Amino acid sequence: MSGGLSNVNHMDNEHGFPDPELPENLSHLADIPELALAWDHAVASRRETARQFSALLDYRNRCREEAAGRHLFARSAADQAAVRDAGLLLGLGERTATIILNQAAEVREVLPLLWARFQAGAVCLDRLRKVAAATVPIADREDLLAVLDQEVSQLAAAMNPGELKHWLARRIPELDAQLYEQRAARAKEDRYVRIEHLDDGMSFIEALIPTAEAVALQRRLKAVARSMNLPQPADEEQDSRPGGEAAGHPGAAEGDDRTLAQKEADLFSAWLRDGRCYGAPVSAKICVMVSEETLTGQSNEPALGADRSWVLPAADIRKLATDPGAEHEWYAALTRKSTRGADRDILAVVYSGRFAPERLKDAIIFRDGICQAPGCTAPAERCDLDHIVPYDRDGPTSAENLWALCRRHHKMKSHGYLPAPPREPPDAGADRPEPRAEARAA
Repeated sequence: MSGGLSNVNHMDNEHGFPDPELPENLSHLADIPELALAWDHAVASRRETARQFSALLDYRNRCREEAAGRHLFARSAADQAAVRDAGLLLGLGERTATIILNQAAEVREVLPLLWARFQAGAVCLDRLRKVAAATVPIADREDLLAVLDQEVSQLAAAMNPGELKHWLARRIPELDAQLYEQRAARAKEDRYVRIEHLDDGMSFIEALIPTAEAVALQRRLKAVARSMNLPQPADEEQDSRPGGEAAGHPGAAEGDDRTLAQKEADLFSAWLRDGRCYGAPVSAKICVMVSEETLTGQSNEPALGADRSWVLPAADIRKLATDPGAEHEWYAALTRKSTRGADRDILAVVYSGRFAPERLKDAIIFRDGICQAPGCTAPAERCDLDHIVPYDRDGPTSAENLWALCRRHHKMKSHGYLPAPPREPPDAGADRPEPRAEARAA
């Protein structure tokens, strides 16, 4: 750790990785003695975990080698016994131990640079497992694994597990768009719904459906639930017409004491039960980024959700883009060398008033993607737009002075516990980036 506070013994490795240091966006924490000591312990703990799993994998390999000359069932039993022993030492069941050991073995074999970072204490076991799970679709593509190993070995240490999961979700499809398209088509064949009744009067509903459908359902549930201000029961039939019974619902002024999650659950069950929606219609917006080549069919590069955590197959986004029943609102992002004939640059305008207009909100959702607090992955669509320089201190309502913060981190910032990001003022004379992508809100 910089600042001379590190007590971790230096470990040279064959790949020449330096000793792990705090990511740049967290480097200010290195000056706090307690946190510096905690970081040193974290690095040492990760190194010990790596040594532990190296020993367990070596033991498993030795057991396999000793049983190599025996028949199939004996070899299988020897391997299972090795996993059992490892599970006992780890305090895990045999099934869980098998999964973790298989993932560790896969990384050690096909992602050597990432494994070296694991040994050096830069990457924890949780991150290692997320990478192993994400690489299953490309397990037989050595060329793609080599590219991914180079990239993830440099990036994983600076990401928390949630950030890493999102990065993998968008990066692996980019490595081979055609392979992803084929995998997505096969995955649709496995869609299902499962209902499990629990012993407390509640039931669990699980469904595997296309992401385009799930995102639309998710957005509509949240939009309708946030708009509700009616007393229970939530699924009571209401006339959604202007002046209908809903407008004069008895007790409406009393408000609704249910949580947002409870409202969503009540709406979900009501919609499924009879296929009808209650209350006034609410528009739910889905923000998606997609290249022009994908829209025109020249490429199968998948579309990307605004929070960068999910992707849509090219066929699905083209279907959504041409759906006559959907209202489309388009924003060109980093695609024009000249602004002639285009709308004004939304991010360059300073708006009067405290609250950002809808178009600026959309632009910041696309720009930020997620809450801008370090390590937070809350989608910007569910975040507050906070003035970096407070509005009541003459902070302008502009893209430069607005950032997405989830409610939790917004409160921290308001009380002085979240430093504002260093941002340089925009250069009006700077050249615009080359054409790259197009953003879509539907």
